[in-house]
Amino acid sequence: MTDRTRLRDLTGPEIAARAANEVLFLPLGSIEQHGPHLPVDTDTHIAERFAEAVCARVGGLVAPGYAYGSRSRPISGGGERFPGTVSLSAATHSALVSDLVVNYARHGHRRIVLVNGHFENTAPAVEGVDLALERGADARVSMVNWWEVIGADTLDRIFAGDFPGWEAEHAGIVETSLMMHLDPGRVHADAISPTTVAITPPPYTVLPERPGLVDPSGVLRTAHGSSAAIGEAIFEGAVEAIAAVVRAEFGAAGGVER
Repeated sequence: MTDRTRLRDLTGPEIAARAANEVLFLPLGSIEQHGPHLPVDTDTHIAERFAEAVCARVGGLVAPGYAYGSRSRPISGGGERFPGTVSLSAATHSALVSDLVVNYARHGHRRIVLVNGHFENTAPAVEGVDLALERGADARVSMVNWWEVIGADTLDRIFAGDFPGWEAEHAGIVETSLMMHLDPGRVHADAISPTTVAITPPPYTVLPERPGLVDPSGVLRTAHGSSAAIGEAIFEGAVEAIAAVVRAEFGAAGGVER
């Protein structure tokens, strides 16, 4: 990215001149264990890279993202017991999103896209946007979970028709392949187990969580078979899909020209 799209690199007057006419992208991530082969900022890094790439396609500004996300759940992120996972409560997260939207809107940003990289962020972030609008934020806000725009045909090709579902794909083939494409130097490929890791959670929740619900590695499905080529295909497809969302929601009035 150039310094003309990173909000942190601009001056106040420069931001003021562009706020009303350009889409603002806000990446949402987490600090969460991703097994022995991926860094704890995987969700954050992927969200930031998606935001940057979509911004390069459609124009706009990328706000500084925030790394901390909502509490990890065992059946979708391994849970809170793993070292390296540091989370926000849902109330704190909603309040944070609300404050950010209110403040960006106060400074003239009328078109905001939250690019989410952490499964558990979804409900608290949406509530935060609702709270911001109730507080009078004059903005239109879209939130996109990057995994939800990946086509079924793509998943069928990668998983040969045996896709386990997004909750179970934590630190699996998709995230690992994305990191192999985006930041290969931080992927510990030698730590990827060829053994299929599977969980069979009950169709309900019981607290406190019982031991043994998650594999000790923190991985919910094996990452064996991941590759940079798979990551590139997923990334490029999702970038274009998110760009299409931005054009559809903000193109007519948002100055999205590219």
